[in-house]
Amino acid sequence: MGPCYTALPMTNWSPVDLLPALWVGVVGASLAGALRRWYDAVPLRVLAVFALAIVILFGTVLGGGGLLLPLDGLRGTVPFLRLAPTQPHGNLLQGDLIQLVTPSLARVRDAFAKGRWPLWNRFTGAGMPLLADPQAQAFQPLVLLGYPLPLLRAAGVVAALRVLFALVFGFLWMRRQGLGEAPALAGSLAFGLGGFLLLWLGWPIANSAALLPLVLYGIARCEDPGGRRDALLLALGTLALLLGGHPETILYALALAFAFLAGRIFQRPQGLRWALARRAGLTMLVAGMMAAPVLLPVAEYLPKTMRAARMGQPSPHRQVRSGVLTQTYLPLVAPNSYGDSRFVEYWGLTNTNEDASGFVGTATLLAALLAMRARRRFPQERVALGVSAVCLPLMFLASQRLLLPLALCLAYLGACTLERFCLGEVRRSSLLIAAVALGLVIAWGYLAHPDPLDPGRLAVFRLGWLRWQLRFLGIAALLLVGTASWRRPGRSLAVTGVAVAILAELLLLHGPANPPMPRRLALPVNGPLLFLQEKLGRGAERGPGFRMAAFGQDLPPNLASLYGLTDARIYNPMAPQAYVERLAPVVFGWRGEIPVLAAPGHPFYGRLGVRYFLAPPDVQLPPPLQEVFADADGAVWQQPGARRALFLAAVPPSGSLSIPRLEDAWITASLDLDQPQRLGSVLYQDGGWRLLVNGEARPTEVDQGVFLAAGLPAGEGRVDLVYRPKGFLWGWVVAAVGVAVGVSALAPRPGINARATPQTKSRLKPAPESES
Repeated sequence: MGPCYTALPMTNWSPVDLLPALWVGVVGASLAGALRRWYDAVPLRVLAVFALAIVILFGTVLGGGGLLLPLDGLRGTVPFLRLAPTQPHGNLLQGDLIQLVTPSLARVRDAFAKGRWPLWNRFTGAGMPLLADPQAQAFQPLVLLGYPLPLLRAAGVVAALRVLFALVFGFLWMRRQGLGEAPALAGSLAFGLGGFLLLWLGWPIANSAALLPLVLYGIARCEDPGGRRDALLLALGTLALLLGGHPETILYALALAFAFLAGRIFQRPQGLRWALARRAGLTMLVAGMMAAPVLLPVAEYLPKTMRAARMGQPSPHRQVRSGVLTQTYLPLVAPNSYGDSRFVEYWGLTNTNEDASGFVGTATLLAALLAMRARRRFPQERVALGVSAVCLPLMFLASQRLLLPLALCLAYLGACTLERFCLGEVRRSSLLIAAVALGLVIAWGYLAHPDPLDPGRLAVFRLGWLRWQLRFLGIAALLLVGTASWRRPGRSLAVTGVAVAILAELLLLHGPANPPMPRRLALPVNGPLLFLQEKLGRGAERGPGFRMAAFGQDLPPNLASLYGLTDARIYNPMAPQAYVERLAPVVFGWRGEIPVLAAPGHPFYGRLGVRYFLAPPDVQLPPPLQEVFADADGAVWQQPGARRALFLAAVPPSGSLSIPRLEDAWITASLDLDQPQRLGSVLYQDGGWRLLVNGEARPTEVDQGVFLAAGLPAGEGRVDLVYRPKGFLWGWVVAAVGVAVGVSALAPRPGINARATPQTKSRLKPAPESES
């Protein structure tokens, strides 16, 4: 007997499946048209290469009805035990995308759809801030561009737009650096299809990689004197980057941007340095002020999170042991030398996302090696070399996320070498020496690092990738060495061939990291979930505010929120640390940052508001739990005495309390009290909840270090709890000031022509002899 799910069945293709592709096409065409009209045009042949890469990566998702989420990972847990497997299977490294990122995005979408600010997430734990949660990406422009489509289909659209932005603005930035078309194409493909973006594609981290080239391009454009459009581009790019959702990589990206800005400032004549510093610096400052409604709540809440509590603790994979140094740097050159987590066989430092995300192509590495001893430098090439020299030791000592600036610098250094090759400045002997040296390192990486526990494990896979990388290295070396004595058009054609080799290798390597899933896995609903939705109210605006939970690894935390269910568990590095500590009596252990609940029947579950438990169909739970539903997919057990969202703390209560309104950031209760009472709740209080009794503000308290509580007067009345963090309110004040400063600073002055002169534009664009 097959599964009896009521989700979307697997159907044949329909024209509706083309909507994601059409939307990406509309956005891409609008972007290309705007750039051609107001900035620098991207040649149609280059756009065709970018479009080809996006079709190869996301064709099934954009036009074939597939979904770019690891929905296959639902199998194996209650209530999804009977889901049929799919081929290819989902990427096990991407569990966060369905358990963490997508639920947060769903809550933001729901708030906007109801005309509310996305301030509070009531569906996980005891509730937690939503706007201050980086996973939610509440105002991220690339995520907002996916809103015209349903949530699960939007994942593929946002992924495609991230790649498109990285490719387009990477190309335009390198052109502004003075590189020809073919070298800029090669460099943009190396970064835009490199490991950092494609391996982290579904996470907020990818926003930093996608938007960093836009910020660099905006800085380069700001050299045009009086260019209001250029300042606006830089402001929008910086604002989008600041709203990226991953604080660490945002800081790294901004540091790199300021390094390149400083390089441009010091390369200008003495009298023009201050003008560029003032124009670009003021523009980026205004962008930071405009992002304050998001940044200030994050800064206010961050010290209260589990991530803050765990910062400074030693990472397990950083413990001193044999081979750590090699395991840190070898994946930059030979990304599959330690296996691949995509195929559940990896013996490197952590996983392939962390370790191999700095790989930008074998040909790119060959060209970047030659940049180390170049006689003539392009703009900011020395900055790129300096940043690389800083990132390499720091990524071992501090964080693998420094691979973001390192990957961009390697791509740019490789493009600079290819431009020098077009100009006839690269010697054959240097090419051959670098190719042989790189080939030896690649061979050593794959041959000398088998799995120490089972040397034969994945040997075919590793040796296969050794052959592939040597092939791509050989193609690039032959193209460059064989055409070094040709005229410039022939050398430019060879560089185009190198760009094609980079494209092919990175698609072959990173394409399998994001497999499409069939529509039949789109959040299937079965008997236990239907029962819980009926009892707890899927998406209900009114209700008692009870919660559910599951033991062990059943129904992963946060996933329940996609079904409109409130789960007492929480999986998020931004989880409130106070709530994490308070869960200790019922937590059996932790899988990373995921709590594993146990102790069924413990009275603390009632205090948490847990009314129902989801469990396997054959499990027997102890009293006082009572089984209220069971079928082949799972069982539901009821916990007596569970607390509602708000309750009267006295036992027995002297009066009555009802909850006519239960929204995310606004709860209303009606009171009829015989005497003053204490109000209790199952809500986490981080200081943002405001209490109004009959319209008058009253102070709140914190019960057990976690839950909101307050004193109530006797009599009939109305209680309103409204969530408004101070950082959000002050953020809009700062944003308003920032807009005023930006308008006053960038508004045109009477009698001043804000457009750059033709002579200035010709000076800023690459010279004809530098083009391919």
